[in-house]
Amino acid sequence: MSIMNELKKVLLDVNVNLTELANALSKRLNKPYSMQNLSNKLRNETITHREMLVIADILGYDIKFIRKNN
Repeated sequence: MSIMNELKKVLLDVNVNLTELANALSKRLNKPYSMQNLSNKLRNETITHREMLVIADILGYDIKFIRKNN
């Protein structure tokens, strides 16, 4: 599943739209983010790890790496 689809699920769960997320991300990182810019980054999978950590924090989530059991 793509990062865009995963994030859309989370946004629905927390009742936040992409425009609100872009505005919060702009304030947090002191960089201009628009809904279109953020959408493109997600669709093209060019979003940075730092941006995803901040997005997760804004939405009240943590990102964790969990070792697979093989």
